[in-house]
Amino acid sequence: MSDSYRYAQGQTHEAIAFLIPAELQRLIRDACVVLFFLIHLQVFVSVPIKLNGGPLPRLGFVWAIGSILGLGLALTKQLRTAAIALGIFPFMALCLWAYVSSTWTANPVDTLRASTFMTCSFLGACAIAGHLTWEEILARLTLSIGSLMIVSVILAVAVPSIGQMTDILQGAWSGVWGEKQAMGMYAALLILASLALVLSNRKYWPCLFLVPLSLLAIIGTTGKTAILMSLMGIAVLSVGWLVQKDLRIAIATLWTSIVVGCVAIYGLTQGKELVFRLLGRTPDFTGRTEVWREVEYVASKRPTTGYGFHAVWEDQTSVAGPYQWIADGTGFYPQNAHSSWLDATLQLGTPGLMLLTACMVLAWLAALIGLRKGGPGALFALSALATLTMISFTESILLSSMDMPWLLVMLIAAKSMQELLFPTSIPMPGPYPNRGYVHGRWDIAPFPPKRPFPR
Repeated sequence: MSDSYRYAQGQTHEAIAFLIPAELQRLIRDACVVLFFLIHLQVFVSVPIKLNGGPLPRLGFVWAIGSILGLGLALTKQLRTAAIALGIFPFMALCLWAYVSSTWTANPVDTLRASTFMTCSFLGACAIAGHLTWEEILARLTLSIGSLMIVSVILAVAVPSIGQMTDILQGAWSGVWGEKQAMGMYAALLILASLALVLSNRKYWPCLFLVPLSLLAIIGTTGKTAILMSLMGIAVLSVGWLVQKDLRIAIATLWTSIVVGCVAIYGLTQGKELVFRLLGRTPDFTGRTEVWREVEYVASKRPTTGYGFHAVWEDQTSVAGPYQWIADGTGFYPQNAHSSWLDATLQLGTPGLMLLTACMVLAWLAALIGLRKGGPGALFALSALATLTMISFTESILLSSMDMPWLLVMLIAAKSMQELLFPTSIPMPGPYPNRGYVHGRWDIAPFPPKRPFPR
């Protein structure tokens, strides 16, 4: 960075600080972050659609506001955001490949719009990672999801016509969201965020009431996937907490986790029918295998390029489009591929699948490396990443234009990598002052106290 740039940047910051007090700047920043989270939770779209009883035109301005917020947060710390974005370059490459897919897609306008939204979401995640600590991120995330969960439970109990599903799966709680799966997934994530927030600072102990509230919401949704998410998330968070306590416990926990994982894989492969019967599910994943089979067939027709980012499921009217081929093969009209990995292959081809795999591997490596000394934030990162990875095989939650699960993955990767590449600097104590005439010479004390920080 040149001296002239440093001087110009310093002058700009001084001018802003003179016009806007520091407290007001932090308040505006926190409000933008919370609004950014709420937009990704899609509450500003799902609630109007619910109240209207169907789709509403001109709701795209919500995503435009989210994009402006993401860019605004990134511009407040340009260099740090750019450095973090380069640190998680596979995510940046995935955004670029989504843009490139507009050259062969049947709906280039939709592809360019969705690619822009995803890129702004990515920049916003990098900016939040540069602005806030893990404790601050957890506090704002808990505030966003927790407030919506309280409203959702109240609506489900007091106003069933809005808070419960009425078309299919009648009686299942959906709250402010359009489907019960969304409410169950966010309830499971809220449990993890609340526990990690209390572990990071005990002053947040009132947030513990959100844990039983989330469990009540999960029971109301009647969703077994949310129960599995909660169990896996709490298990991973507990294991991570033990790993952070002691190295010997960490080694024992690691081997125990490997054994349990092998047993689980063996049970799912050899005795899957019994496992599904215990979970109350059918071995075909409630009709998902039919969708997977047709998606694989359609994707195999264009394995190199795919059909374009957000160009398949949004175009349900074209007779010659890939969506009609999938619908004809399944005999019904699926809303997505019910698999993030198949969806990536269908939209962006094999290169898109490889980039998505690289993104998830990078996020996992960054979270695992930072686990030992990362504190409660690393516990949330690892547990949330485990739950989202688990359901990514049966739900299309990754690689979205502006949705909370994919934002969380990008935020976890960005913050974990930021702590590895740009750790918070700890001020080192200065040299010890002279203590006087000691042992025939002017020198420091013969036995100075131990330094509180490592050299």
